[in-house]
Amino acid sequence: MAILPNEMGRPSGRLPPIDLRRWYPDPDAALTVQIMVTRIPTVTDLRDLHWKLFWVVKTEEISGVQHVYRRLLEVVQEIGYNHLTNWGAITQVETHNSHRNKPRKAITTMSLSQRQELERIAAGVRVEEPNGEWNCQDWIITVLKKAEQAGLVTNNEWTSAVAWARAGGED
Repeated sequence: MAILPNEMGRPSGRLPPIDLRRWYPDPDAALTVQIMVTRIPTVTDLRDLHWKLFWVVKTEEISGVQHVYRRLLEVVQEIGYNHLTNWGAITQVETHNSHRNKPRKAITTMSLSQRQELERIAAGVRVEEPNGEWNCQDWIITVLKKAEQAGLVTNNEWTSAVAWARAGGED
């Protein structure tokens, strides 16, 4: 396994994505941590589908449109770079219209302190150099294995979620 020199793959000079955490903080409440599979119509190999972990911190309706504010843990490919990047936990918004191609499955329920520990675990999982095999799915699995070791999830919880995601998010 070859790790990128800066460990998280963050491109030099590239600003991180906008984080809405200041306006939509992670509440001190038990929340469901979920896995999401992003389906892409032109992708037929399930190994190429994007996975992420998330939990909903707030939902609100604005001008008749449902807005869902989610705390995300994922690695992404930045435009112009041939590797993945771990920006750390980020809060972003999703509208109801974007749900249809992104199935999701509950993994477990966590307290605020448990989610903060999950964020610390994810922040420490390094990004590998491109090799045609390692991808976001491997990163998610590593995060979940470490979460099990930390007592945040059971083996059955995370392996069930991964099996579902490996099937393309089909029930």
